[in-house]
Parts: sequence; C-alpha cells; structure tokens
Amino acid sequence: MNRILRVGTGCGVEIRGSRLNVIAVKSRPSGVTLLGRMTIEDFRERPPQEWGAEYNEFLKGLRLSHLSCSVSLPRKDVIVREIRLPAMPRKELAAAVGYQLEDLHPYEQDEVYYTFAPLREMSEGMSQIPLAVVIAEKAKIDQYASTFEEAGIAVETFTVVAAAFYAGVRVRWDSPPVPFVIADLTKDSLEIYGEGTERPLFSARFDLESIPAGRALQLAGADLRLQEAEPASIVLAGGSESDEEEGHDSGPLEVGGPFEPRSVEEILPSLVSPEGAFDLKRNAAALAVGLEAACPRLGWRANLLPLERRKKNVRWMYLPTGVLAGALVLLCLAFLLRPLMQDSDYVNAVQAEVAKLDQVVAQVEQSLAETLRNKARLAVLVSLRRRTEADLNIVKELSNLLPDTVWLTRLEVNDQGVQMQGEGDRAAPLLGIINDAETLASAEFLTSLVTTGQGDRFQIGAQRRTTQESVTAEASPRERTAAAAPKPAGAANDGTASTTPPTVSEAEEAPSR
Repeated sequence: MNRILRVGTGCGVEIRGSRLNVIAVKSRPSGVTLLGRMTIEDFRERPPQEWGAEYNEFLKGLRLSHLSCSVSLPRKDVIVREIRLPAMPRKELAAAVGYQLEDLHPYEQDEVYYTFAPLREMSEGMSQIPLAVVIAEKAKIDQYASTFEEAGIAVETFTVVAAAFYAGVRVRWDSPPVPFVIADLTKDSLEIYGEGTERPLFSARFDLESIPAGRALQLAGADLRLQEAEPASIVLAGGSESDEEEGHDSGPLEVGGPFEPRSVEEILPSLVSPEGAFDLKRNAAALAVGLEAACPRLGWRANLLPLERRKKNVRWMYLPTGVLAGALVLLCLAFLLRPLMQDSDYVNAVQAEVAKLDQVVAQVEQSLAETLRNKARLAVLVSLRRRTEADLNIVKELSNLLPDTVWLTRLEVNDQGVQMQGEGDRAAPLLGIINDAETLASAEFLTSLVTTGQGDRFQIGAQRRTTQESVTAEASPRERTAAAAPKPAGAANDGTASTTPPTVSEAEEAPSR
C-alpha cells in the first residue's frame, strides 16, 4: 500500500526567515526526482504580486501550473504538542481534543486555528492514542493566507516542518529507523524533530541566543527518553543565511550523549536532480515540505488553512489518469470475464451440437423403427406369398407318402398344421409315414380308430415343421425345387434305405416318379 501512496507530484514552499524556498518534486516507488527549485528573497518586503508572478512563472515553466502548493509556517508561529487520549473511535477524537485544547496554548479559545493527527495506527489492544496537535493564532494564519492570495499563489495546505519531516521520512521507509533526530539549524534558532520508541514525537524550537545547541540536543534526548545503550541517529541539516551567502558551512554541531551522526541521505529519500548538484543537507526542510505535498497521505494531513480558503489542484489534471485507470479496469474486468464468457459460449455451442445430434438420433431411431415395421410387414407378405406354396407342398408330399390303399375324405391345412380324415386297409403305420415327412411332424390320432369291413377309419392331426419352413424360405429357387421334388418310394427322409418294404401300389408307381 505504501508503494501506491508514494506516487505523486507536489510543490512545497518553506518560509525560512525572509525567504521562500520553493521545491517541486515527483515521487515514485523507484525514487524521488527534483523537478525544479527556486528561492524568493525578501518576500516580506517586496510586493506580493511581484514574487507571486515569479512563482507562477516557475510553475508554468515546469508545466505544473495546475498544482496547489503546501506552505510550511515558521516554527515560532505555531505550537506543536503531543497528547495521549484513551482509545476511542476516530469520530470522537475531535471532541476529545477540543476539551483539552485550552490547556495547550496561551491564547483565547476563539483566537486559534488547530488541527490534529494520530501518530500511530489505532489497533486492538491499544489503551492510549498518541496525537499530534498543531495550533496557531488566527491573526497570523489569516495574514499569511491573505499575503499568498494577493500574490496569486494557490495554497492548499498550511503545514509545519515537523509534519513535513514525518511524511518525508516515510516516503523512504515503511518503518522508520527509530529513534532518530533531525536538527534543522537556522540563523538564530535550532529546530529539532525526533521520533523515539517510547515517545513517537518530539518537536521544539530553541533560541540559540538563550541556550546552546548542545544543550538543546541534550534536552531533546532526555525528552525522547534515549539511552546510552541505544544511540539515536541524528541528522544535522540547514544552515544560517550568512553561511549560504558567504559560501561556507558553519561546521558541525557539538554532538554528544546518546547520538550517532548520520547524513541526510540515510534518513530522507535519495534525490535525482536533473539540473545538477543539489545541497540536500541545507535544503532538507524544503524537500520534506515538497514530499508532503506530493504524498499527503503519508503525513499527518494536518492543515491550519481554513477550509474556505484552500485551493485544490485543478481537477482536469486527473482526467488522463482517470481515463487510463478506467481503461485498465475495463481490461482487467475483460480478462476476468473472458474465461466465464468463453466457457458459457463453449457450453452453449456443445449444447447446440448435442441438440442437433439428438435430432439426428431421433430421426435414426424413427427410421429404424419404421424399418422394423416394414420388415415385419414384408415378413408377413412373404409368409402369405409362400403359404400357398407351402400348403401345396404339404398336399403334394401327403399324396406321395400315403399308400394307394389309403384315401382321404377330408383334409384341412391351417397355420398350425393339418387335420385329415380317411379310410385305409391299415391306419397304424400312417403316423410313422407322416412323421417322416419333410413338412409335417408330431402326427397323432385325434380319435380312436374305427375298424370296418373295408379297413380302418381314422382322424389324424400333424404340425408343420417350422425349421424346415425357414430353411425352405431361405433356400434358392433351385434348392426349393429340388427339395420339393418327389423321392423314391423306397428312400427315407435322411437318405438311408427304408426298412419298410413298399407296397404293391408304391412299387408300381416308382418308375413314374
């Protein structure tokens, strides 16, 4: 999340004595780039329109005219306090701070502007919430606001250097290397900002005419509860105006006690300066104000400027970013929805093909059922066509098999078989003769034999041979003709010699067969 919050472009203005230090920076997760810097001298004595035109021309040259700036007020004009309140919802903090406000400043209650910010993220288990409270006299804030408005400079935030250092350190560090102290030296004062493990904020300004710098650092270390065994990193920044004019440094402060000197580059972000050398040590406070303007969500977001006098950044500057972000969101949604849409289209296509194949299968099944019905009808027609031939074959075979001494008075041929009535000299051998027939089987007497003076009167029933009928139906016409041809009287159905001697009539008819 901090990588996202580190993206931004801003312009910071530091009020340092009688001059304005202006720095425009661009912050990205990969680093900070200095876009430009300028110094406005004697702004308190010069007409505001004059130096305001210089400032606007500076932003115009950088193509940053749409930006509103953050202005850090002099430390002597503001009061910075740390207070601790019992853990409570964020919406109740404003009322709780208001109850304690009158004990934090020497002015009348209605003569101040104030703002506050939590110094640590509230979490479960915290019994107290450390807050930074910034207070300034209304008259001074209104005077600064009128001056910048008269100069034509769009100001969004009135902040303090302590809040700027808080944001600038977090542009580089996710978790700052506490404890540390930043000592910003001016012509006649020393402003100290620090963070400790037990106390999250120390901010104070010391008048060097009344207290030595070394003593001021000792007081800061004592207030932060620093221990000799746990040395704090100290960064020495700034310098007096006379030193800058003469081109030399005033030299290091006398650092002792629980402090370990560090360079500014080890605490604040490294800076890329296209215009050449940039004295980060001397301009550390101005750089921190610019970083807070570029990445406001990393700081306190403590603003002393009244709401009605704040000038926001021009909204159209976000239009290209919004368009690109919208396009990116649409592309992401498209990539997320594409598999679902493709799967849905694939399922629909498969279902359509299945429906088509179901129609084909239904047509095939219908055709198969129709074919089976036609085959059944054809089988019926074939059986009807062959019935006459089969019946004639039965009659013909009976006429050939029955002896001449047997005659029939009644012959009935039906689907199951035949029934016959007749007379003969001997009726008992007829069952064997009929059973040996190729078209009949299971012959039996339906009634008892009646013996008369001329022979036996009989009634016989027999069934069709179904297997022989199918064989005959599937055989070729030549085979059916051969099968239907009469056999010699003395030959059996299986091709072996008959054990029953032919009668006289059969012997007489054999040559004709």
